Amino acid sequence: MGSLKRKMARKRAKKAKKDLNKKIGLFNQLQDECLVCEKPFDKTCKEQVQEWFVTVREEQGVVNLYCPECWGTAQKVIEDYGKQNFSVDK
Repeated sequence: MGSLKRKMARKRAKKAKKDLNKKIGLFNQLQDECLVCEKPFDKTCKEQVQEWFVTVREEQGVVNLYCPECWGTAQKVIEDYGKQNFSVDK
């Protein structure tokens, strides 16, 4: 019974390590500027790391970086589009 537990634990650890390596690989693709306005991004600045937005499309292997201003604008556009679509459907 003990060997089965060890085998399962090793399998989980191997999968977790593989997932972590994949995520680290995507983090290395993180750009140095906003995708929209090209404002510079400092990976070492704790404030910027907490405020900026990252979108990841794992299937395509694409990582996009957005500053707070561009992210807010994009969210507003999406919200307005949704309201327009909803009112047209009625």
